[in-house]
Amino acid sequence: MPRQSPRRSSSTTTRFLAAAGLVALLGGMAFIVMGETGDDGGGTTAAPATTTTVKTPPPVKKPPQATRIVVTGVGAYDPEGDQSENGGDARLATDGNATTAWKSEHYRSTFSKSGVGLVLDAGRPVKATRVVVSTETPGFAAQVRVGASPTGPFTAASVSKTTAARTTYALKPRRGRYLVIWVTSMPADGVAAVNEVRVTAGG
Repeated sequence: MPRQSPRRSSSTTTRFLAAAGLVALLGGMAFIVMGETGDDGGGTTAAPATTTTVKTPPPVKKPPQATRIVVTGVGAYDPEGDQSENGGDARLATDGNATTAWKSEHYRSTFSKSGVGLVLDAGRPVKATRVVVSTETPGFAAQVRVGASPTGPFTAASVSKTTAARTTYALKPRRGRYLVIWVTSMPADGVAAVNEVRVTAGG
């Protein structure tokens, strides 16, 4: 019989070389894949998270509310006259009744004084910011003054205005217990009346 050993040896060698080549190919592919996914084999590195800071707008400050200051008519101020000027009726300007009033004396001729006034007592030193005067005799000129004593002296706290039926005075920041509605000219009939006075602070 013929000898077969050389043919079997050649076939075995061929199979071995083919298997070695396949292993090398697979190893190379694995190396390439690992290189693409990162050196540490941990996969794709995620981007760091971005933190967004939301700024809260500052709170809006509301203007202070107006606070009523209770005042009482306590007398009249007549430094250039007989010191009376119907001071006993001063309370009628703060009694809450619009039909009653403090009235100046009747000046039939030219009003020659620098002024006469209605004195109001707040009960304590205050810093009023607004005074509203109601009158049944519009047309007289007046301003608001402030002081520490019912007998003066008093400092101007507002501009002078010719009164209407209802006149509002904005006051400068002056502190005092007593306020005066200081009348500097008379209406056509010669009598100035103050029916009601309302005083507020703030607002």
